[in-house]
Amino acid sequence: MTEPFERLQDAEVLRRIGAGDASAVGELYDRYAASLLPLALRIVRDRAEAEDLLHDAFVQVSDRASQYVAERGSVVAWLVTLVRNLAIDRARRRERRGALARDVIAYEPAAEKTHDTPESLVSDATERDKVRRALAALPDAQRQTLEIAFFEGLSYPEIAEREGVPLGTIKSRAARAIAALRALLAAEGLSGPGDGGR
Repeated sequence: MTEPFERLQDAEVLRRIGAGDASAVGELYDRYAASLLPLALRIVRDRAEAEDLLHDAFVQVSDRASQYVAERGSVVAWLVTLVRNLAIDRARRRERRGALARDVIAYEPAAEKTHDTPESLVSDATERDKVRRALAALPDAQRQTLEIAFFEGLSYPEIAEREGVPLGTIKSRAARAIAALRALLAAEGLSGPGDGGR
């Protein structure tokens, strides 16, 4: 008997959000954040990132409140779908970004050769020097962000907290750094990660 009443309450809160009532977002957050956090955490596997994602989801609730259609399901089901989709997108982006960055940082194409000749050793050393020069050419903040992420294993939220910088700034630095590294490696005549030239 309480479930239909709760659905009506949730729909009314969402209507108020759509009308621009900022306090209504807080009401919805207080009501459902604790039950949505485990879902986000299960997908992104990092508590700080899951909390950040939940915050992003409720920011999007403000923008998407008018898209809710009661006939399609409850507000809580709508929120679950929103959080789930954001978490999956974020996890996929992180995996792609992480794989690319690991490839760039660890770029040593001939390290596994079993029959090293003097010529191949010189070639390998030259390529490693080119990668080191490309890393050194990055702005300090971008290079430091990549080094912390991939040599110390910290997540972007952890870097943001440690450096006292907004999470969005850290993400932007990392994305720009990876793009710049690919361009620098291409200019050095090395095929970048994901180009099939390794």
